[in-house]
Amino acid sequence: LYFIFQKRSRKMKYLKLFESFDIISHLKERGIDPDKTRVIVNTKDSNVYFFLYNLSGQLVGYQKYNPKYPKKGQNKENTMMIKYYNYISDEGKGKKVAAWGLESLNINDKYLFITEGIFDAARIHQAGYPGIAILCNDPSPSLISWINTLPQTKIVIYDNDKAGRELIKLGDFYFTVSSKKDLNDLSESESKKFLDDIISGIEK
Repeated sequence: LYFIFQKRSRKMKYLKLFESFDIISHLKERGIDPDKTRVIVNTKDSNVYFFLYNLSGQLVGYQKYNPKYPKKGQNKENTMMIKYYNYISDEGKGKKVAAWGLESLNINDKYLFITEGIFDAARIHQAGYPGIAILCNDPSPSLISWINTLPQTKIVIYDNDKAGRELIKLGDFYFTVSSKKDLNDLSESESKKFLDDIISGIEK
C-alpha cells in the first residue's frame, strides 16, 4: 500500500508540473524570445512553429516543436504528438533547400555559424553572431551547393556523435562542445565564451 501511495503521489506531482508548464519561459531558457523571433506559439497545447526559408526569401516549410513529447518513441502517425516535426515542400524528386535563422545573416558578415538544430542556432544569435540551422546532419548535394554560394567563412558546430559529424563537410572550420552534446546544453554565457574563443582562435 505504501508503494502504491508513493507511486500515485509521484504521478500526481508530475501531472501538476505538467499542467503548470510555461512554454514561453521554456523557450526563453533555450534562447528563443518570442517577442524578438519570428515564431508562432500556441500556449494552450505548447506547440511552437518555426518558419524555414531558402536564400531567395521563400517560405518553404516549418518545424513544429513541443517539449511535452519525448524525442524517442514518437507517434509517427500523429504529427501533433511529436517533439520535432519538420515539413519542407517538395521540389522535383526531393525537398527544397531550407534553413532557419537566415534573418541573422548580413551580406557583409565575415563568418557564418552552421548547426543542425534551431536551438543551437538560437544560442549563436544570443552571442551576437549570424547562424543558421539546416535541420539535418547529412546535407544533400543541393544543400552543399546552396551553402557554398554564401561568401562568409563557414563554421560548423556539430553534435558530438557519429551522425553529427556528417555536418563537418559544410564547414571551412568545425567544432563541437566537448563536455556536452549540443551547444544549447550550455548556458547563454557559456555558449558566448565558447563561440568567442572559436573566433579568436581562427583570427590568430
